[in-house]
Amino acid sequence: MVKDSDIIFVTTSMSTKWISYQQKILKDNFPGSSFVIVDGRGNWPKSWFYWIEKIKREDKKWYIHIDEDCFLENREEVINLLEKMEAEGIGISAISEAYCHFRGNNPVAFNSFFLVGRVKDLEDVEIDLDRIHFSYTGSGWENSLGIHFKEDYKKGFEYVHEKAWPSENYSSEAEPYYLFCWMMKEKNIKFYYLYPHFDQRFKSTNPRIEKNSPDIAIHMWYTRLWESPMDVHGLPNNERYSRLEKYLKEKGSI
Repeated sequence: MVKDSDIIFVTTSMSTKWISYQQKILKDNFPGSSFVIVDGRGNWPKSWFYWIEKIKREDKKWYIHIDEDCFLENREEVINLLEKMEAEGIGISAISEAYCHFRGNNPVAFNSFFLVGRVKDLEDVEIDLDRIHFSYTGSGWENSLGIHFKEDYKKGFEYVHEKAWPSENYSSEAEPYYLFCWMMKEKNIKFYYLYPHFDQRFKSTNPRIEKNSPDIAIHMWYTRLWESPMDVHGLPNNERYSRLEKYLKEKGSI
């Protein structure tokens, strides 16, 4: 049985107003869990990796890395996911970096807006952030460790859902944190890819265990530009966030 005290939530934050909403929802749903906020405003992309050292020696079983624009919807589905991971020996759960309305990158890689894993798998992960360097090539990120996607990773790749958006690019290294993904692959950690439900209300990506499962959370994207009228699948971004805020208030979540 999964207990609240088994879980540590961590957010790499841009310190927008949405972090207070996100944290309230998490703490109301998981009052017995631990919560860590990491300042992600400077030293990007190295700051994405700060959370690993902060929690790797915590006396917890599960970590959930959740972005500040990702708002928990269903406590029970989080528990169901953790129980599935325990029963099936799954070490990483997240949506794929392909096959959703916002991403058509490397399908083996995961997106970290809602990333669930075992704390014990972090114990021997050593990333010297004083020595490592990242560079953006214009099409993707390279790291000075020379760690990148290998063709061998395709052999263990299994995507069990229909493709919500049929786009992929195995050569993509679109995010610097793919480094962490490939490190987990080298450790032979079993991946499970969540279904990326496209929510027409907010033009959001809502992770689900299966296509017809309830939403685990609502992930909005484009937090830094939440006040911008930029178009997002036919809806201004600021309108998306306004609708979400109204929804959360009416629901009594904030």
